[in-house]
Amino acid sequence: MNAIALAPLARHPHLVSQDLDEVRHEGGRVFCDHDLRVVGPRQALDTRLYYRQLRHIGLGRLSYGATVDIDPGALDRFYLMQWPLKGSETIHASRSQVDSTPDVGTLINPTQRFYMRHEAGAEKLFVRIEREALERLLHQWGPDAPRTELAFEPAVPLTSPALASLKTMLGWLFDEATQGNLLEQPLLAARVEEALLLAMLQLLPHNQRHVIDGPAEIAPGFVRRAEDYMASHAAEPLTVAAIAGHTGVSVRSLYAGFQRYRGRSPMEHLRRLRMEHVRAALLSPSKADTTVTEVALRWGFGHLGQFAADYRARFGELPSQTLKRSRG
Repeated sequence: MNAIALAPLARHPHLVSQDLDEVRHEGGRVFCDHDLRVVGPRQALDTRLYYRQLRHIGLGRLSYGATVDIDPGALDRFYLMQWPLKGSETIHASRSQVDSTPDVGTLINPTQRFYMRHEAGAEKLFVRIEREALERLLHQWGPDAPRTELAFEPAVPLTSPALASLKTMLGWLFDEATQGNLLEQPLLAARVEEALLLAMLQLLPHNQRHVIDGPAEIAPGFVRRAEDYMASHAAEPLTVAAIAGHTGVSVRSLYAGFQRYRGRSPMEHLRRLRMEHVRAALLSPSKADTTVTEVALRWGFGHLGQFAADYRARFGELPSQTLKRSRG
């Protein structure tokens, strides 16, 4: 992490332009085709777009430098969560109007007809979430639920105590995407993305609460299948949704089964498996210049201080001591 804080996504510029056609075209590549109009004859565009695409989500920062009206019709393939860093914009979605400020974000559903006015002094952050990934996770959480479209409420009150965890997660995500390198590690990035999608499903109001909050049916047979799958795929960017899908149960049932029969979550079980792989790699390093950091990151451990503490609690020594001992 740099000593001097950078503006969100400063290292990921996508577009700087004053040309309306170019802004419309490049914006369409990140979002979708849309109508873009400058409001008022004395204003001129000064668009700045920063964007970083991950696996199933994209992170962005955007300002237009002028008051603009934007009409994309509907997004179709993705959900769009956005909130101003400064200034304001007004979103008209279906029959609702949300006056969005740094305290109130918005979440647009894929098939929802909407348009917006972005004020001249506004600058916003946004998260583009693939519809297929979020709906697949919901279905794996409750596979027997009716296949109706997942629809969130358009207003996201970021100052609400109920959304404090989501706000903290979003802040960390943009900081890490800007100044860190953990998201370049596939195992970590997959877990971070899934954590955000799960937080959206669990914390935000939507029309599928009965799927998230309903009772879970558990049976001991699938726990062993899940353990076997994790053991043979521990080096891959596994998510709890992928494990549940392979095992043939919902995400909720997978969590409930592991908690009841193993006393821990499935991801904690996966973490223990990966810790064993770390120890094996440190006991028999593949090359002379192997480092603890390299091995830890390869197996999905991003917080090195916590990793070292957990390793010591598990094996009775620090990972650096294991590596030193393996070298005689």
